[in-house]
Amino acid sequence: MSLVSYGQGNSFDKIRYNGGTLQTKVKPDDWDNHLLVTSDEIKLQLKDGQVYKIDPRRVTALSYGQEAHRRVGAMIALGVLLTPLALFGLFHKTRLHFVSIEFTTEDDKKSALLLQADKDNYRAVLVALRGSTRAPISVADEDRKYVPATVDTIVADKGDKQKGGRPVKSSSMEAAGSVRFTSNPGGADIRVDGSFMGNTPAQVKLAQGKHTIQVTLDGYESWQREVEVSSGSDVTLSANLKKKSER
Repeated sequence: MSLVSYGQGNSFDKIRYNGGTLQTKVKPDDWDNHLLVTSDEIKLQLKDGQVYKIDPRRVTALSYGQEAHRRVGAMIALGVLLTPLALFGLFHKTRLHFVSIEFTTEDDKKSALLLQADKDNYRAVLVALRGSTRAPISVADEDRKYVPATVDTIVADKGDKQKGGRPVKSSSMEAAGSVRFTSNPGGADIRVDGSFMGNTPAQVKLAQGKHTIQVTLDGYESWQREVEVSSGSDVTLSANLKKKSER
């Protein structure tokens, strides 16, 4: 199956599949998988040709890092998922950026995917999934610093985890507003106050106050605006990019 054009959503090539719903012989340390996130669909294409699509409205939870591995592992232990979880990542000395997507299938069965993003794209993956699903991201307290500050999170309490518990302590950003980004052509880089936030189209939450927005794409002039975000606001920014003139 051919991939959707990069201009149509947030596209990521360096993705590992570490377990969950799909049965596959693709190795958990293989990066040659593809993730596409749009407002209408989350699509994972594995190296073996399998394509799995998720309706963002059916996503019930997102999680990152140790919490992502723990949550999907718990679902497998309870028999909710049948695919073994790849444990090789737990023994690596370097930080591995696990991302889990929990959702219900069309027949209302609980399901999940455990992915591993690259150190250079995991922030954009989290922002894209958060924007598509509007689900907060569960993290262990020690992993919170690795998640972009503009992304809503739920921090898993350590004491509760020891009892096999659930995320209970919310650290969602206060006084935040929602900003949707689109561009023509699509697939442009979004930077908020100098920080990369993903590619158009996307939706993110920003803290209350003024922010400098920059949208860039190779071969086109940079588009920049200042936006005032208030608590609970919902703003859409559309960047019509102009081609650079040849000299």
